[in-house]
Amino acid sequence: MAGFYYFVRTGVTAIRQIPLQQATGDMILANDIINGHNQVLVTAGTPLRQEIIALLGKHGINSISVRDATEKPNKELSTVPNLISAATRLSMIQAMQNAYRNRGGIAAHLPYLRECIHRVIEELSAHGNLLIYLSDIRQKSDYLYGHCVDVGVFAVAFGMAMGLSRDEIYILGIGGLLHDYGKNSIPNEILEKNGPLTPDEFEQVKKHTSFGYNTLRAETKVDCRIALMALQHHERPDGRGYPWGIADDKIHPLARIVAVADVYDALITDRVYRPRISAHEAIAIINAGAGTQFDSQVVAAVNKIVVPYYIGSAVKFDNGQAGAVVRINSQEPSRPVVWTREGIVNLLHQRNLRIVAVV
Repeated sequence: MAGFYYFVRTGVTAIRQIPLQQATGDMILANDIINGHNQVLVTAGTPLRQEIIALLGKHGINSISVRDATEKPNKELSTVPNLISAATRLSMIQAMQNAYRNRGGIAAHLPYLRECIHRVIEELSAHGNLLIYLSDIRQKSDYLYGHCVDVGVFAVAFGMAMGLSRDEIYILGIGGLLHDYGKNSIPNEILEKNGPLTPDEFEQVKKHTSFGYNTLRAETKVDCRIALMALQHHERPDGRGYPWGIADDKIHPLARIVAVADVYDALITDRVYRPRISAHEAIAIINAGAGTQFDSQVVAAVNKIVVPYYIGSAVKFDNGQAGAVVRINSQEPSRPVVWTREGIVNLLHQRNLRIVAVV
């Protein structure tokens, strides 16, 4: 560990020293790590994502001071507010229309897009419990613009659940808004086709990732991470994505988050060629793809904040018992409080039961 030392921040409690190999994603770095030039390599408060642990290992760090990520006490919620206000959503859709339709360049729109994401972060930060609920599904609107707004908002929510820094969340939100910017170069008759695409049409659609990257990289004021999200949001950890077929940590961490937000929103939204599916079906698909199609740490964040069963839903347990969801547990939204004829069942505490169907 030559050349590095720990600078201890004050006010941190329950700090313990552990070997680096014992670090896990539910831990927070307790102390800044500073090199011999007095430069901070990793700041205190950073969640120990896999790429951070790998970075520390490359720099010869053998042990670190950590604290556990503090969890808020569980609340049983009978209502869940929208992620963002209707006014914020409308202004974001208008901003996306202006940005995507403008052929003169995206740079002029960046200040307003940053303001949109600032409002999103402020509204999400004001929630006592950050949860994505059914009422967050948008009203019928132009798919591309509404989809990009939703991906930006969902990506911010997932990033917050993962404990990303404020700077990363800002960049992530703008990257979510602009992830499909390359679709400006795809013919509308293909984008709006009412039916399956032919192989040739699908090959054309796949080019939107490269189109978006090249266009955004040409704008000197656009952060390179935003362009990478446009390029890599269809890459997969197993290497079976496009356009490059890269895998795992070769995919930018923020692009991995946008990838999940992109698919989740597409699944729960009506399309011209298929109706939307329910949130619990969408989450099942995303969980099934953890580690292959989707980054596992992002999927874990989705499970923390997406509500799969809505208040009033009729559900069935694996023991054959049926009931209706009456409250959502904020700590684990996939295990709600359910009314049954035999009495109230709180799945957060009755771990022997699980929901197997929505009736």
